[in-house]
Amino acid sequence: MKRRFITGIIICISLLFYGMITAKSTLAAPLSGQKIVIDPGHGGWDTGAKGPTGLTEKTVNLRVATALRNCLVEYGGAQVKMTRTDDRNLSLTERAQIANNWGANRFVSVHHNGSTNRAANGTEVYAHTNASWASIDMSRKVQDRLVKMMKMPAILTEASFITNPYEEARLKNPEYVWRQGFAIYQGIVDHMGKK
Repeated sequence: MKRRFITGIIICISLLFYGMITAKSTLAAPLSGQKIVIDPGHGGWDTGAKGPTGLTEKTVNLRVATALRNCLVEYGGAQVKMTRTDDRNLSLTERAQIANNWGANRFVSVHHNGSTNRAANGTEVYAHTNASWASIDMSRKVQDRLVKMMKMPAILTEASFITNPYEEARLKNPEYVWRQGFAIYQGIVDHMGKK
């Protein structure tokens, strides 16, 4: 009798726990069904900008893109494809083909800015998809080769200035890198109208 009671309790707790996980995953999947391509900018011979101590943009881009991918999959329930997961160079055409051939709903290119002015810092996001004339003009001048090849809404993020000594030091911290990825994820969720 005692054995059946304990077995019953264990089964009830297991079912309750399973129900909580199932409910959580259903509620916590605001991007379910979305196909998102994450493009860590630069790579291979193309280092991108370099920080004062030599940290390269290509390395930070891959770290932030990986954090973003993890957030999109784990929290958002999205299907995610990365244009690169290692240190290789891809042409702009190859990056666009990956997204277009996969039938992506969104394309996010992750970058970090650089400047000869070491005090420069801030965040920029560029977009080009049926935007206003001013936005189209700016987008074309900034990222014409990449964005115009996309068949889906696409953005290019410049999360911070790697050439700023303070920012470069922060970009070496995995927690800060994750926060950048998570912030981009939250913006995508907001964009898709999911809270």
